[in-house]
Amino acid sequence: MPVMSGELESSGPAREVAATRGRLTDPGWLVHGDPGLILAGLDGAASQEELLAAAVYRASGHVHRDAGAGARRQLLALDAARYGNRELAGNIAKVAVRKERADPWVVQWATGGDLDSRLRYALPVPAKVGVLATVVAEGLGLAVAGCEDGTLHGWDLATGSRLGTAVSAHTGAVEALATAVVDGRPVAVTSGYDKAVRVWDLAGGGLLGVCHADDDSRVKSLATGLVGGRPVLVGACVDNAVRVWDLATLSQHSEPLTIHTGFVSALATAVLYGHPVAVTSHSRELGATDLITGEETVRVWDLVTGREFAALGDPPEGPPVFTDQAYDRRREDGSDGDGEAGYCASLDLNARAHFLVADPASECLTAVSANAYEVHIWNLATREQVGDPVAAMPVETATVLVLHDRPAALVAYAHGPVEVWDLSTLRHLLPPLTGHEAAVRGAATAVLNRRHLAVTGSDDGSVRIWDLDGERETGNRLTGHAGSVKGVTTAVVDGGPVIVTGGSDSKVRFWDLDGKGQLGEPLTAHTTAVGLLTVGTVDGRPTLLTRDNRHKTVRIWDLTTREELHGRSTSEYTSPSITFFSAVDGHFVGVTGEGRVWDLTTSQWIGVQPRQRGALALDTLEGRSVILTGHKTEEIHLWDLATGELLAPPLTGHTSEVSAGATGTLDGRPVVVAGGDRTVWMWDASTGQRIGEYAFPSRIRGLTVAPDGRLVVGFGADMAVLTHRC
Repeated sequence: MPVMSGELESSGPAREVAATRGRLTDPGWLVHGDPGLILAGLDGAASQEELLAAAVYRASGHVHRDAGAGARRQLLALDAARYGNRELAGNIAKVAVRKERADPWVVQWATGGDLDSRLRYALPVPAKVGVLATVVAEGLGLAVAGCEDGTLHGWDLATGSRLGTAVSAHTGAVEALATAVVDGRPVAVTSGYDKAVRVWDLAGGGLLGVCHADDDSRVKSLATGLVGGRPVLVGACVDNAVRVWDLATLSQHSEPLTIHTGFVSALATAVLYGHPVAVTSHSRELGATDLITGEETVRVWDLVTGREFAALGDPPEGPPVFTDQAYDRRREDGSDGDGEAGYCASLDLNARAHFLVADPASECLTAVSANAYEVHIWNLATREQVGDPVAAMPVETATVLVLHDRPAALVAYAHGPVEVWDLSTLRHLLPPLTGHEAAVRGAATAVLNRRHLAVTGSDDGSVRIWDLDGERETGNRLTGHAGSVKGVTTAVVDGGPVIVTGGSDSKVRFWDLDGKGQLGEPLTAHTTAVGLLTVGTVDGRPTLLTRDNRHKTVRIWDLTTREELHGRSTSEYTSPSITFFSAVDGHFVGVTGEGRVWDLTTSQWIGVQPRQRGALALDTLEGRSVILTGHKTEEIHLWDLATGELLAPPLTGHTSEVSAGATGTLDGRPVVVAGGDRTVWMWDASTGQRIGEYAFPSRIRGLTVAPDGRLVVGFGADMAVLTHRC
């Protein structure tokens, strides 16, 4: 997956950079300017104020390209708040947007755990990405991604805009991908489980050539290089051989050079000591564990003759030595080969670590490794980390390049877009309120000593308490779960407020809401992750209901004694059809996806089933028990549990599937709030009129309405507090 080292240095859009100078601090231009032009010119940021504005714009750059000015204003104000700049957030929120009224909500504050100013932009893809590559042609840097649905996608790296249309490259997943320039045209080479190797014109999208390894093999890894000034294709095959084709004559079925290497787990090309070479990695075990080397042997092969260099190790004092001592590696013209052709290529080791030849000009092999939350760059010669780690979710594949004079990385995740990262640490701005380091899975609100608090739990294993009035975290980061926090709720026990959490470690833990730590020993009766928690009253006593995620086993506990209440059958409500639990008139109830309500105390169905699927919430609103439903993109409805009648006109205006909902009160009026893919909507429950919406940069994972009407929204690994504009 090569890119010529240094080629992207000249591919920066100088005109766009010049056009943005002096304008990055203009909120009106950020809201109304062309996103492609702005994204291409953000490298022109010079002052600290401009660098912050550039980081704010890039934070949701993947959304800005397709958003209207109104949504862009909301996102920019939110991201400015995530970076802790309230003044910039306020100035952006004041920008007038034609034909749109003022936003009904104002961002009070937000966390920036998902932020990293080194993120340039995200590239949207329709399916999981398995392979990545970059290429430069005529000064234009391109990114290419192969997906599990067999499609091939390309983007302009300067702006992040899409290049042409997607190509259906294979009937199954694109297994391997490499790029090159042939006769001045950028091309992509792909292979799949259908055994075909195909060459594609990236500019026109047409098929240029096809070849196969042989009848009994297929190509599992690809790379390209230059030999004698001609582009070659290098493929590692499942028959333990590496084959080298002349790329320009591939369609003429030219005979490849075959190198018998043994089992190859990873492949790249490079220029080593002036020679074009293939670098192969050979795993002793499929379950290699070392994140840097994967316990693999790295071997180097001359692409002219197929002979192997001596074992790769410390840089030699003299010329490199071949294992075949009789081979004279100097060419007839006296030169050492293609020393001028530096390449940047990647070897995919496995789903967690990737070898890359970062800069052959320095003849230094670099490795990229990834754990659950970070991507690390390593110098294999010194075994030292290069720069700071890049925050990330589980990584599928990655590649590196030089973009506008700075090292950069393309990273693809198990789910989500391809991200382009600037690996230069000089531009890394740390937000003042980082919050969680992974996805927020649960949120609840409470009032303590007249302070409005929010409690959140996350995949990072922590529980955090937030002071909604003080616009900050209280400083209490509660840890104890050995894994993700899957559920969060609050309760009052013996007159004191407590937090109750369930985790992937199968334990239920209790915490002091004032941040003093864990209260007593956890409950350990469950054997799998506990994801559903509900507090209610049984026989006049404060009670906790818990359910694990796998077996759907429900347990009921006396919160005062922490003893399980026995003698209550759970067989009626262990069904996976129950979506969530709540409390009605002092009784625990289970609510199915269809909105049916099962009373756990009396063991019978209660109320009237609503005439719409997709139960989102069961709340008490103006003294009534109400069910909120929303199925896919249908209208949202609010039902009276006792009578089954509609309590509000159909709630309309959302355009994506609803994933979260709640009811509350705002300025004395009953309101309904729902969250979809990246948007939160609010309606007046009395009239059915939509009274506001707010755009977010990532999926809405949870929301709740605080007692004073403020919205607490969990999105990605962050949370935001929105207050209604007076």
